[in-house]
Amino acid sequence: MEIKFHGHACFSIKDGKTVIVTDPYDESIGLKMPKLTANVVTISFDSKAHSAKDVVDGNPMVLNWPGEYETLGVHFKGIHSFHNTKEDKEQLENVIFTINFNGIRFCHLGAQGTKLTPEQLEQVGDVDVLFVPAGKTESVDAKKAKEIIEQIEPRIIIPMTYHTEGSNRNLASLEEFLSVMAAKNTEPVDSFVVKKSELPEDNSKVVVLESAN
Repeated sequence: MEIKFHGHACFSIKDGKTVIVTDPYDESIGLKMPKLTANVVTISFDSKAHSAKDVVDGNPMVLNWPGEYETLGVHFKGIHSFHNTKEDKEQLENVIFTINFNGIRFCHLGAQGTKLTPEQLEQVGDVDVLFVPAGKTESVDAKKAKEIIEQIEPRIIIPMTYHTEGSNRNLASLEEFLSVMAAKNTEPVDSFVVKKSELPEDNSKVVVLESAN
């Protein structure tokens, strides 16, 4: 099973002929969205940076609401959460997605802006691969991202929504997240192949993906 990063919060997860794409974006954010074809697209947050579903080919099923879904043998769960805190004038809704794909358990936090509640944490359950935002201005910052990681205890951590070349979003750097995590051996790779038998048993591992645009 192969994971590729396409910028911001957009990833493709592919196994055989089944492809899942998360949070495709509009090019108005300054990044070039590649041509992708998918069976399923998940949308976590209603903004141009997360919900440009029409740019993905293949007439995919689009999931953008809390609930449980199953297609092509893949189980999806959308969990209601918030992009910002109760202190803000208007709380904006976010959807956390868990994806059980051929025995690998993924969790994409979308534009999550707070730590998880006990109820959300219970719904998320065990996670093998966590896609975690660390951009500060549009989601949690690096320190809060670390707190969420400590809540979930995933085996693999893949950061997203940090500043990349070309982006016009006001985002924190990847280096800030890696420093807070005290992550080592994080040389970016073009793609990451996930195998159940090779997942770390004890400690979480941070994997940094180059944008495959």
